[in-house]
Amino acid sequence: MRSLTIVAAVLALSLGIFASPVVAGGWAVTTFDNLPDQFVFGHEYALGYTIRQHGVTPINVDKTEILAVATTGRTLSFPGKSDGAVGHYIASVYFPAGGTYSWQVTQEPFAPQDLASISVLGAAGTSTTDKDKTAADKAAADKGLPADKAAAADKAAAADKAAAADKAAAADKAAAADKAAAAEKAALTGNAVAPASTTAAQTGDPVRTALPFAAAAAAVLFLWRLVTMFRAARRTRATV
Repeated sequence: MRSLTIVAAVLALSLGIFASPVVAGGWAVTTFDNLPDQFVFGHEYALGYTIRQHGVTPINVDKTEILAVATTGRTLSFPGKSDGAVGHYIASVYFPAGGTYSWQVTQEPFAPQDLASISVLGAAGTSTTDKDKTAADKAAADKGLPADKAAAADKAAAADKAAAADKAAAADKAAAADKAAAAEKAALTGNAVAPASTTAAQTGDPVRTALPFAAAAAAVLFLWRLVTMFRAARRTRATV
């Protein structure tokens, strides 16, 4: 039983070693022959590189390619083709636009090797930082448009509300002025009638005052007339 266990363990270990070089402690390092001082979009670059197991021994791998990922998330793939010596490959790299790219080299069955990010110049020679800043500014401006539009709408609504309030206040003021004018007119009309009535009353008062005197004068005249008639009658009788 002990012998069978040892055989099974050795067999399992052997299968693991042959099935996965990574599990068996295998790892690799990619080094480039040379890199340009600056990448420019629209240009094609032939990049040569060598894959070395444990960073020492050149080794051919099952599959290799250079992957470049832009800040927008777009991924570019450039397959590596075997070129001459063992473990040496070459890939044609082309960047369709300027910007910042993070990249790596796949080296199956080993783990991929991440590389530092690179900046690709745009059409006007602007670096990735400048281009990203321009894109960020544009995005911020686009984001600010709805807010500006809403603010303008709120301002217009406030102006309309203020205009309506002013119009209502003007209408109320006009109504109050009309009411005051009507009241003043009514007051003036009443004052005009009152003096006429007063004048009429004042005109009637002397007549009423003179009536007793006229009656007294008439009575005196009547008595004087009677006396005169009585004297005339006496004279007539005396003459006869």
